[in-house]
Formats: sequence, C-alpha cells, structure tokens
Amino acid sequence: MTDPTADDPGAPVFFLSYSRPDRSRSVGPPREANRNVNRLFDDLSELVNELIGSPVGAEPGFLDVGRGGGEHWQRTILQAIGTCQVMVVLLSYPYLFHSRWCAMEWDLFTRRRIVSRHGLAPGAESAIVPVLWTPFEQPLPKPVAEVNMFIPTGLPDEDWTARYLSDGLLGVARTGQASIYDAIVWKLAMHIQRIHGRYRVEPGVADGIEGLRTSFTEGT
Repeated sequence: MTDPTADDPGAPVFFLSYSRPDRSRSVGPPREANRNVNRLFDDLSELVNELIGSPVGAEPGFLDVGRGGGEHWQRTILQAIGTCQVMVVLLSYPYLFHSRWCAMEWDLFTRRRIVSRHGLAPGAESAIVPVLWTPFEQPLPKPVAEVNMFIPTGLPDEDWTARYLSDGLLGVARTGQASIYDAIVWKLAMHIQRIHGRYRVEPGVADGIEGLRTSFTEGT
C-alpha cells in the first residue's frame, strides 16, 4: 500500500525561483538562465544530493532553463512548483517588482499545506527560503517580509555574513570571494535538508495560472 505521507519520488526536493525575462512580454525565443544562476543551481544540486539524495532518475532540484514555451512549459513549471518540498527564491529588485511569474510561483507554493513529518505542529515555519541574490534599497513587499530571509550562521568568519547582506550572494560570487560563496551555499543546502527532514509540503498542482497573484504588491 502506498504511504499517503511519502514524498512523490519523481518530484524535485527544491525549486529555484529567480527573475528571468517574462515570456508574455519578451520578443523572440525564451532565454536560458544566466550562468550565475546555473552555477548556483549546479552547486546546490550537488550538495543537496549528498545530503538528501535525488529522486529516481532525476536531479534533486528544478530550474526553469527557458527552453521551450507555451502550454507544455507552463505545465512543467506548475508541476514542479506544486510538488517540490522547498522553494528557494533569489531575491532581487527585478524578482520583487518586475516579474509576474515569480509572484505567481510564490503564490502557488504558499497555497500548499505544510505539515510536520513527526506529528508536531509546524508553527510559523515556512518551506520558502528567500536568499539575498542582489542588494536593493526598497522595502520588502508584505508577502515576502513575512517570511524570514535566509541568513547563514556558523560561518568561519563572522564578517562573511555581513558581506552576504551587503553584496548579496551574486555579489559575493562576482567579486572573487569563493570561500565565502562556497560556505554560504553549503549552509543553504543544509537549511534545505533541515526543512525537508522536519516538514512535508502537501502536493497541489494547479490546472492553470488563473487567479494567481501576479505582483507582490497586489492588494497591499
């Protein structure tokens, strides 16, 4: 008999949500994820695979690489966001204020119910992990501000956290601070492992995008 509380073996452990050109507005074929996002995804996938393992025949994470479009692409995104266990979001000004799809991904994931794997009340825990990708001056929109941003702790040097908060993870990577970048990505993978081990996000695959929030400032 299938265990109703077990994870879908074909679902990704984490979904990496990031700002990319909006398909409904862009001209020409969809563009692939930039190399910086690809690097983070590859590094994070390798570490999560070491910590948790991968679904059978699949990677532990999901990244929209922009190959294709139309209804098939949309169904693929909705399937991944509706079955993954952790959503890692790369916060930036474009993510928060320019991307319709990022807001829809966030909205859809938050509609899913989070339950404890050990029978305890989940409390205020969230399976969304906002990562500071690039710095910005604007206040966080309310839906995002209500979720604790990922801030690494226990790094070899206490100044490393301050550099992450001032430059963002992309800034750390682009300014040659490889040791800091590697340490933060390891801490991020461990955070994913902790959430995955403690909680389960019940599946909820939407039939379409109708009714989803298209802006983080919508209704605020």
